[in-house]
Amino acid sequence: MHGAALLIPLALAGAAAATVPGPQAGRWTHVTQLVSADIPGVPETLVRAADKREPRTTCLTAKQAATTPQVLLHAPGATCSSRSYTLTAGKIRGQSVCRVKELETPVKTITTGTYTAKGYVTRSVTTGTRGGRPLKVVTATSGKWLGACR
Repeated sequence: MHGAALLIPLALAGAAAATVPGPQAGRWTHVTQLVSADIPGVPETLVRAADKREPRTTCLTAKQAATTPQVLLHAPGATCSSRSYTLTAGKIRGQSVCRVKELETPVKTITTGTYTAKGYVTRSVTTGTRGGRPLKVVTATSGKWLGACR
């Protein structure tokens, strides 16, 4: 397994209320932390050992910031077929259904959090199955705007 972060497809999308601007275009850093994991056949100690919490950096273009800011949080290896996310008045609420290569069936993620133009904090609960048994992974992710893309 490549760590719980690969199991967690997180996303931001939608248009923010005029009083709270959406994520700003530019370079962002993101850190995902494992809160808990119940994955059949994988001891939580092994999952926690793989939880490196290494920051990843992405570049959000002006067009993406205006139309699809969810690209900030695409998880490596996840392919999402449906998403429903809103950014309103500084709050993030959303759901996604995604496939990850480590699992035979899609997983559902419910994400809640807060955002500003230069940062966000989310908590996500991902549920699905592995080997026919239920799995549940909870993560906390934060992101920070770093400046212009290089």
